[in-house]
Amino acid sequence: MKACIKYFFVNFLLVELITTNVSFGQQPVIGFKVGFAFSNATINQTDIYSPQKSLTRTGALFGVYLDVPSGNQFIFRPGVELVSKGFRRKFDPYGVEPIRFTYVDFPINILYRKKGKKGHLLAGGGPVLDIPIRDYYTTYSLKPEFGVNGLIGYELAIGFSLNLNYNYGLSNASKDKQYVTKISNHYLGVTLGYSF
Repeated sequence: MKACIKYFFVNFLLVELITTNVSFGQQPVIGFKVGFAFSNATINQTDIYSPQKSLTRTGALFGVYLDVPSGNQFIFRPGVELVSKGFRRKFDPYGVEPIRFTYVDFPINILYRKKGKKGHLLAGGGPVLDIPIRDYYTTYSLKPEFGVNGLIGYELAIGFSLNLNYNYGLSNASKDKQYVTKISNHYLGVTLGYSF
């Protein structure tokens, strides 16, 4: 929880710093997005029930973000996202078991904006902090995870956008040091967005 509070504080300071340097006439814009997360995880597990293979799992993704323009070509975009991550465990010959991890992600992206015929192409990325929400559907013990996020999208002049982002966890998300020595989450997000 302390990491979450520190991250909020740093995020707030960055928004304030960039907002004070925004060019005249360019106001921050609030947006939201909704879509799907195609997730998987790298698991280092030492017990006899280790899965023989992990498969991709599809979950929901919801988010809100703040676009703070910096000049004509760059956007600072902090956000908050609720993401259903996880994977599917394959046990031969017993079948497949879905494992769900629910996270609140806090990405801080810096995006390059290229003007097109009917809108803007957006591309960029940045760091992300992933905070797990207590899930009663899994036996895995999770802790916050730090990672990187890459994003590419196209935003129409009327505010609608189609976005692809890839989130990759760099730190160990497992609290367990004995049986599950490492969990690294990653997912591909496909979302539709709207900026006000």
